[in-house]
Amino acid sequence: MSELEIVKRLKEVIKRAEQLNCIQLVVGIPSDENSRKESTGITNAELGVIHEFGSPKKGIPERSFMRSTASEEAENVGRLGKSHVAEFLKGKKSAHDALAEVGAYLQGKIVEKITDGDFVANKEETAKRKKSSKPLIDTGQLRASITYEVRENES
Repeated sequence: MSELEIVKRLKEVIKRAEQLNCIQLVVGIPSDENSRKESTGITNAELGVIHEFGSPKKGIPERSFMRSTASEEAENVGRLGKSHVAEFLKGKKSAHDALAEVGAYLQGKIVEKITDGDFVANKEETAKRKKSSKPLIDTGQLRASITYEVRENES
C-alpha cells in the first residue's frame, strides 16, 4: 500500500470515528414510551427504578436487573462492541448498526435476567395477589418495556 493510500485510508477511519462520536447507545426503559396499561399512576420507568434500587420505606428490596446485568455482561459487551466498531471502521456496517447490535444483545440479557434472575421472593401478600412469588413479573409490561435506542449525542 502506498503512502497516499495509507493517508487516504486513515482519513476515512478518522471520518468514521467522528460519526461514531456523534451517537450514543442507551439501553433500559425510555421515559417517553413507558406507560402501563392499568392506571396505577406509575410508569414502567418509575417501577423499574423502584425495583432496581429498592424502596426500603415501602418494604421493597433491591432487585437490580439492569445494573447487575451490565456489570455481569461488561466483558461480553466490550468484546461485542469492539468487534462491531471494527466492522464499522472498515466500512462494513453503519455506526448505527454497530451500536444497535450491542444494544440488542444487552436488551436480551436484561430481559433474560428479569425472567430468570435469582431475586428476593415477593412478600406473601404480593405473592397471593399475583399468584406467584416470582418478583419483577406480573403483567409482563416492565419486561416488555426494556429496549435500546441509538441516539444522536445531545452535546
